[in-house]
Amino acid sequence: MGRRIPQAALRQALTVALLGVGLVMIGMLALLTMSSASLEAVLFEVVSAFATVGLSTGITAGLPTGGHLVLIVLMFVGRVGPVVLASALALHEHARRYRLLEGRPVIG
Repeated sequence: MGRRIPQAALRQALTVALLGVGLVMIGMLALLTMSSASLEAVLFEVVSAFATVGLSTGITAGLPTGGHLVLIVLMFVGRVGPVVLASALALHEHARRYRLLEGRPVIG
């Protein structure tokens, strides 16, 4: 249709997605070492915290203080992090000569 997605937007989306997956994995491993809960319950808690959904399996009350801090950090980073990271990456655009029209998808 005569449009394309710029390489900068693709790199930006990939960076935001990979950092999100990495943070979820690190949070999951941290909670697994701190608690005796199952992998499914911990993964649900971590993804729910990162996505700021507000759902819980009920294991949060039984977590130690370090587990609560992990979930708090995930909630904060999940809410603020992708937007700030996408904005910071968007500032590094270079002037280009003639190209086709670009689609500007919302990322973050």
